[in-house]
Amino acid sequence: MTSTEYAWGYAIRREWPDGAHDLFGFTPDADAAIRRLDRDRSFWRGGPVRPTAVYVVPANAADVGAHPVVGCRGSGCPDSPQRGQR
Repeated sequence: MTSTEYAWGYAIRREWPDGAHDLFGFTPDADAAIRRLDRDRSFWRGGPVRPTAVYVVPANAADVGAHPVVGCRGSGCPDSPQRGQR
């Protein structure tokens, strides 16, 4: 096992209209995750194609690192918004 298998923190989950999702931006710091969330939402806000939702999820570093880059539809991926999200 590697150290990333024990590293828990936060990631950004982006949902798309076709049912696919992205999972990226792992960080152990909740404040950094919120900043990344705000930056991602700002990026997509003005575009013609927008995700249906973007939110922070608690995640394991190894799961985020091994997540497919595009078009994931896996039901086992982290998908519960962070409790007590600011």
